Amino acid sequence: VCLLLPIGLISSTGWATPLFTALIAYTFFGLDALSEELEDPFGTEANDLALDGLCRVCEISVFEALGETPPKMLPAEKFYFS
Repeated sequence: VCLLLPIGLISSTGWATPLFTALIAYTFFGLDALSEELEDPFGTEANDLALDGLCRVCEISVFEALGETPPKMLPAEKFYFS
């Protein structure tokens, strides 16, 4: 798409075609990088969802609602929750 974009823009933008092409290409490549980062949210990397911590919070809430002693929170491993 980015290779043929200047051909489509040349008649309407003139000398600013490289600028508009670079801006649109930057947007496309940025969205591609973002989608690759968000593609797998269930893992053990630092930017993945902390599912163990979320499940423990739900478990503590259920124990408190039942009037029982809740378990302790999970400690963070390597400064993030898994």
